[in-house]
Amino acid sequence: MFLYNLTLQAPTAINAAILGHFSGQRYQELVVARQQYLELWRPDTTTGKLVLEHSENLFCRVRSLAQFRLTGGSKDHIALGADTGTLTLLEYNPKNRQFVAVQAHDYGRTGLRRQIPGQYIAADPRGRAVMVAGTERAKIVYVVTRDSEANLMLQSPLEANKSHCICFDVIGVDVGYENPVFAAIECIYDDSQALTKVDKQLVYYELDLGLNHVVRKWSTAVSDTANKLIALPGSQDGPSGVLVCSEGYIEYKHWTDTASAHRVPIPSRTNQLDSRGAMIIASAAETGDLFKITVQYTSDAVTRVGIKYFDTIAPSSAISILRAGFLFAAAQEGGNHQLYQFENLGDEIESPEFFSDSNAEAAQFAPHELSSLVLVDEVESLSVILRSTVANLAEEETPQIYALCGRGARSSLKIIRHGLEVSELAVSELPGTPSAVWAVRRGGEHDELIVVSFTDATLVLGVGEEVEEVTDSGLLATAPTLALHRIDGGGLVQVTPRAVRHVMPDGRVNEWVPPQTREIACAAANARQVAVSLARTGGHTIYFELHPQLGVLREFEEPLRVGSDVTCLALSPVEEGRRNAAFLAAGCEDQTVRVFALDASRCLEPLSMQAVAETASSVTIVHQQQSLVLYMGLRNGLLTRANIDAQSGELDSTRTRFLGARAVQLCSALVRGESVVVALSTAPWLCHVHQGRLRVTPLSYDPLDFASGFVSEQCPEGLVCVAGNTLRILTIDRPDASFNHAAIPLSLTPRDFLLNPQSRHFVIIESEHAHYLPSQYKQALLAQGLATDSQAADDAVLPPEQFGLPRSYANGWASLIRVLDPFTGESTQIIELDQGTAAVSLAQVVFGDTAYIAVGCASEMALRPRKCRDASIRLYKWSNDGTGLELVHVTPLEDIPQCLMQFGGLLLVSLGGNLRLYDMGIKRLLKKTQTSVSPHLIVSIRPHPHVPNQRLFVADVQESVRLVTFNLNTYTFHTAVDDTLPRYITAQHVLDDGDTVVAGDKFGNMFTVRVPERVSKSLDADLTGARLIYEKPKFGSVHKWDLITEFHTGDIITSLTTCSLAPGGRQVILYSTLLGSLQVSVPFVSKSDLEFFRSLESAIRKLWTPVSGRDHLTYRSAISPVRSVVDGDLCELFFTLDDDKRERISDEVDRTQQDIFKKLEDIRSMFAF
Repeated sequence: MFLYNLTLQAPTAINAAILGHFSGQRYQELVVARQQYLELWRPDTTTGKLVLEHSENLFCRVRSLAQFRLTGGSKDHIALGADTGTLTLLEYNPKNRQFVAVQAHDYGRTGLRRQIPGQYIAADPRGRAVMVAGTERAKIVYVVTRDSEANLMLQSPLEANKSHCICFDVIGVDVGYENPVFAAIECIYDDSQALTKVDKQLVYYELDLGLNHVVRKWSTAVSDTANKLIALPGSQDGPSGVLVCSEGYIEYKHWTDTASAHRVPIPSRTNQLDSRGAMIIASAAETGDLFKITVQYTSDAVTRVGIKYFDTIAPSSAISILRAGFLFAAAQEGGNHQLYQFENLGDEIESPEFFSDSNAEAAQFAPHELSSLVLVDEVESLSVILRSTVANLAEEETPQIYALCGRGARSSLKIIRHGLEVSELAVSELPGTPSAVWAVRRGGEHDELIVVSFTDATLVLGVGEEVEEVTDSGLLATAPTLALHRIDGGGLVQVTPRAVRHVMPDGRVNEWVPPQTREIACAAANARQVAVSLARTGGHTIYFELHPQLGVLREFEEPLRVGSDVTCLALSPVEEGRRNAAFLAAGCEDQTVRVFALDASRCLEPLSMQAVAETASSVTIVHQQQSLVLYMGLRNGLLTRANIDAQSGELDSTRTRFLGARAVQLCSALVRGESVVVALSTAPWLCHVHQGRLRVTPLSYDPLDFASGFVSEQCPEGLVCVAGNTLRILTIDRPDASFNHAAIPLSLTPRDFLLNPQSRHFVIIESEHAHYLPSQYKQALLAQGLATDSQAADDAVLPPEQFGLPRSYANGWASLIRVLDPFTGESTQIIELDQGTAAVSLAQVVFGDTAYIAVGCASEMALRPRKCRDASIRLYKWSNDGTGLELVHVTPLEDIPQCLMQFGGLLLVSLGGNLRLYDMGIKRLLKKTQTSVSPHLIVSIRPHPHVPNQRLFVADVQESVRLVTFNLNTYTFHTAVDDTLPRYITAQHVLDDGDTVVAGDKFGNMFTVRVPERVSKSLDADLTGARLIYEKPKFGSVHKWDLITEFHTGDIITSLTTCSLAPGGRQVILYSTLLGSLQVSVPFVSKSDLEFFRSLESAIRKLWTPVSGRDHLTYRSAISPVRSVVDGDLCELFFTLDDDKRERISDEVDRTQQDIFKKLEDIRSMFAF
């Protein structure tokens, strides 16, 4: 088996973010790291939206980022710390929209190693040096200069290594133009000393530019809980120095101010039952509370430090404040990334301020709703995905992905659909069912009229503060409109079945009328040209041009006779440096689309013809990917496109895709300044270019009948559409996305879920470690006397969606069982479990003819070492037609029930490394048998697809996957096949053949193993596996899996399944990862396809290197050598390469560039999205 691996959704979690002027423009930009992806976002200060400018796969794990600018430079650069063992300096090229490696220096081995630098990276505020540090021992300083040609250059590295030294944070200290100084939180230990008892120090490292070496300049003791440093401005802008953030305190430190101590407590929330102090994470408390820190200083030293509660947002991994008055917060453990705008600086909020000279040891504050910030934009995130499944509950063309995402009170069940999210700005009823719509402008930047055509009339609406009917536009309202466009000079051209009307700016109207017995069937127009075709004349087409001096439309002398009735027309866009369009496209009744020249030397000369599968209902020509592209919408629902040669007009590179059962209508528009095509069938689609690849993506919206581009002050790039008898104004905010998410909020971290196929309701178990549910928190407040009555306890409970859940004791748990309707988002039943009880596992089991829900629970469960006070299985049965649960009984256990599954009419439970079977009893479950099959902990059980009552696939937390058989005679389980390698399994799935298992481990590997053919035949002959058992050791088996595939994905796989994503497509392996990515592996069925893609992958590897410097083959073989998997992400980089490299690659694989494009597009559209 050979697989083709494709990324559908890149990781959505952000682990690092920096702010700077990376394009060399006046506005600030964000560079964010999403695991192996590096992205550039531009905050649009006018609309308050985040715009993705560029995303690039670095094929490495990005560990840290730093921004710096050399003195006199016009743009900021990026210092990249990754698992490549290389320090890489990047700059962004806005012209080519790509990151460019300016300098790179190897300093160690690849991989995430504690002694290899890259975990921390800090830049001197003046851009003169960069320090790269590892978790232990290693610190390297590079001097950044320019060579004689003003190119960025790294000098030889200077080491500041110290053995037995653990580093917790590194930052550059602003000392003006003195020798660069870096601050680090460190602790020194020896082999005989416990790490928890070691004192931490704040250490200053000085880079002597004159002597070219690094010295340990100064150190001072800090709190044992110190974890983060915040640099203060220096020179003329501030006192310099750093703020040391510890548990419960922030302290100012600087080597010039050692006499006085400035220590201010971090305020904690009132009514907090947990005595542990707050910790600063990314300049905000770990609970998401923001604080405003004030440092008062004189010319000599800092006088005092003040802190005041500011606002509360979601816990963030990175926070950036823009000069334009925005705050960007990257969500830390689930939830969307958010962009806020400052309303005020917090001075108007009545909240106590605490100072370092006030000796306030117990600082508290009362949290409040957002008062100083207002949310203006969100970037959707799937991180973290804990479980996912695929189902078509909505009975749409493509299935939906249901994923349990997030953590705590900000977790949710997300329904993921393939398609772009559409924002609906306005909807209004129309007096009839329209047939077409246009938005036109007369002379300004914005559209002034919306013209709606009906079967026998035309409605003209004026666009202003209100949309209302206009009667003095000069347009004919008593006939339908076939085409409408603004003409140079401020006039309008309106084509009706009986006339071509040129409406002058002064109100005069010039008309051209066809012969009395003929009507105009279709038309096309632009600012200087008009083409109309008459009905039932064999394609008699008349062409008009605007007279450059007179400003009137002039009919071309000779009409065009196509030879077949024309159904649709389109003019090509006007190229730069030309006055008129160069080509005219005509769709004909004889199932052809023809292209004609409009140049003066060969006007209306036929150039090319494309045969299509059905008569064209609509055609349009746009400029995409530096070429003219002809789109042909057919009556049978097919969309065909072809490139037009700019010189000869020949058609090539034809592609076809099925969009729906309805005839396809096309219109061109602008999205983010780029030409796009909106294709309307049973669903609307957007044809646009993203990252060098032409994508055809559905819009997640109702079916539309007609659309046109729309520009207004409130909607700079929108669409005006008609659907039924309604007029709608829409906008597409994020064309770079591939999916849209509908989120149903949950209360606690979801652990597992399953679907009731009859009622289409989900059962979800949720549990949270060391936190209270709101109802339990009220009881705790009353029990400890922190609330006088029930009303006071209610007032003390904060909305968990914003402020999070209140913390409880160390081994405390909050858990609930939820029955959820995914269509309405309503919870039909919520069962709260006792405080301290954790819901661990979930399964549906059928005893007799009744379906039950079994929930495995543990009380006072400790995670390390893994133990609990007691455990149980709670058995529920469905009630209220599958919308509720009713408790049947509770069965006590002596260990944590990690996995539950139905097995032959019984309930199979995993307890540690044991498998135990239970049968139904009146008051509790009845134990039938127990067998030890795994040496450590069973984390997943999957049934055999053909003999589910006799074979199991059991995954161990450390010892990979094993095939277990069940002997009906002895009622025992036996291991038939196990693995040769210790793999730490996180997810597994059994393929339909019953012998092949695909699984993922905690190091980010996806692998496929198969039962050896001899063993498989032996098991088929003897289902109990008795012939294989006699040679079995205590644990495991002498029979080992055959390794089929191996591939490093770069993220932890949490769910695996097989499904068909495209209508009529084959089964693919779909998997989701912890950090929010969705990927598929497509099995090859053709040897020629396999050989082509393997040769393409090999050719790209030779000619292209990631800007991170990481070798692609080394990355995909990070843990084990890659085997029998072609990296589709690498192959699709062919779209983004320059022409020279593409030509060299095409020569090596012996295919034309267009053939390679077609292969890449086909394999994605046929099997994925």
